[in-house]
Amino acid sequence: MSEENSKANQNPLKEIVQPFIDLIHAPRALWGVNLAYTLEGLSYFGILTYLAMYFSDYVFQGVEHADVWSHNMVMVLTAGIAISMVVLGFVPDKIGVRKSLILSFCLLLAGRFFISGAHSLFGFEPSGLWSPLHLTVMGGIVLVLIGYGMYQPAAYSAVRQFTTPKTASMGYAMLYALMNAGSSLVMLSFLLRDEKFLGLGIEGTFWVYTGITAISLISTFLILSRNTVEETIKRAKDETEKIKAEEKIENAQEEKKEEKKDTDNKPSEEKLYIPVTVWIIIAALILTAFFKLPSPYNYIFSVIILLIPIILLILPEGKKKPALKWIMEHPLANTKFFVFIFALIPVQTLFTYNWLILPQYISRAYAGWVGEYFEVASNLNPILIFILVPIITAATVKAKVYSMMIWGTLIMSLSAFILAIDHNVITLGLYILFMTIGEAMWSPRFLQYATEIAPEGKAGLYQGVAQLPWFLTKFLVPLLYSGWMIEKYCPQNACNSPERMWFIFGLIAVISPLILIIGKGWLSKDVSRK
Repeated sequence: MSEENSKANQNPLKEIVQPFIDLIHAPRALWGVNLAYTLEGLSYFGILTYLAMYFSDYVFQGVEHADVWSHNMVMVLTAGIAISMVVLGFVPDKIGVRKSLILSFCLLLAGRFFISGAHSLFGFEPSGLWSPLHLTVMGGIVLVLIGYGMYQPAAYSAVRQFTTPKTASMGYAMLYALMNAGSSLVMLSFLLRDEKFLGLGIEGTFWVYTGITAISLISTFLILSRNTVEETIKRAKDETEKIKAEEKIENAQEEKKEEKKDTDNKPSEEKLYIPVTVWIIIAALILTAFFKLPSPYNYIFSVIILLIPIILLILPEGKKKPALKWIMEHPLANTKFFVFIFALIPVQTLFTYNWLILPQYISRAYAGWVGEYFEVASNLNPILIFILVPIITAATVKAKVYSMMIWGTLIMSLSAFILAIDHNVITLGLYILFMTIGEAMWSPRFLQYATEIAPEGKAGLYQGVAQLPWFLTKFLVPLLYSGWMIEKYCPQNACNSPERMWFIFGLIAVISPLILIIGKGWLSKDVSRK
C-alpha cells in the first residue's frame, strides 16, 4: 500500500488519542519533558491571555494611549522570545538538556514572580510609564523571554536525544498535542479570576501560574535525574546505531546524490551579487524606522542599515566572495520562497489577535457570561486545533499542497468579516470556528511547502527561515496598529464600533490568499502533491 493511501485510511480519532497512548508507553525521561511542557503551555498562555489587559487597565492607569503601550509590552514578550530562541538556542547543546531545562524554569519562575508580585508583594502602585511597577513587570518579562529562549530549544533537543529515528515523529507529535491540551485549559481561568468563583483577580491568577511554573521546575528536577537522562540518551543512541547500520547502504547512496545536488546548485563566481530580496528587506527596515522611531534615531538606524551592503561591496575580494556566496545560497535569496513566506504575514496577523485583541475585545464588547468569562471564547482555538488538524489532514490527504494553502488562508481570512457584520455570540462562535478550520487546512501544509521547495540537503534550513515571518508578525502587529485599533474602535467602557475594526482586520488578512491566487502558476510550480 502506498504512503498516500495509508494516510488516507488513517482514523482521525486514533490520531487525536494516539499521542496520549504513546505518552503512556514513553520512557520516563520523555514523561518528564512532556509533563513540564503541558504545564508550561498552561502557564505561558494563561499569563499571555491577561497581559495586555493587565497593562491597559492597571499598570498604565491614566496613561494616554494605554492600549497602544500595553500591546507594545506584549510585543516585548512574544517577539523577544523569538529573538531569544535564536540567540540562546545553542545552550542545550553546550550544557546539556537537563541543566538547560532546569535553568530555564528557574528564569521563568523568577520572571513570573516579579510579574505577579510587582504590586501584591512589592507594593508598587500605578504611576505612569517607567514607574517602579512598570519597570518591575518589564524586568519579569525580560527574565521570562530569556528563560523561554532556552526552554523550547531544550525541550525539542531533549525529544531528539530521547527518541530514535523511528520514534522521533511520535515524540514531536506528543509535544505539540500536549502543548495544545495544556494551553486549552486557560479557558477555565475565569474560575480563578472571577469574583463569583475563587475571586483571585488577574494578579492572583498570575500567582497560580507562577506556582504551576514551580511545579514544572520541581517535576523536571525529580523526573529528569542525571541517571535517567544518561540512560535514556544511551538507549536511544544504541537503537539509532542499529537502525543506521541496517540502512547504511541506502544512506550512503542518498548522501552521494545530495553531494552531487549541492555541487550542481553552487552559483558560479562570476554571478555573485546581492539579491533583490535583500534590498527589499533593507528598504522595509528603513521605512519602519522612519515611521516608528523618533528623530534622530530613525536616521541613525537607517544609516547603519545602509552601511551594511555598502561595506560588503567594498570588502576585499577574498572576503567579499564568501560573504556574497553565503547570501546567495540563503533561503531568503530564493525569490519564490521569499514571496511565499512573506505573503502569509497578512493572514498570520489573525493568530496574534488571539492574545492581543480577543481578550480585550470580548470583555468590552459582549454582555453577559460571554464578556464576563472572556477566557472561554478567547482560548477555544487550541482545543479546536487539537481536534480538527488530524481530521482535516486525514480528509484532505490527496489534496494538492498549494490548493490547501489557498483555501485554508481564504477561509481563515474571510472569517474576520463575520465579526464585521455584528458582535454577538453567533458571529463570535462562527469566527472562531471558521478561523480555526482555515488554520487547520493551511498551517500544517506550510512547512511541507517550505520543505518541498527547498534544494536537496537544505530542508531544515528552509524550515527554520520559514518561521521568520511569524516572528515579524508578532513584532509588527503590536508595533504598528493593534493597540491603536482596539483603542480607537473598542475602548474600555465605550466599545461601540468594533465591526469597523474587524472589517479592517479582514482586509489585511485577505491579502494572503489573493497573492497566493495571483501567483499560483509560479509559486506552485515543481511542488508535489504529497
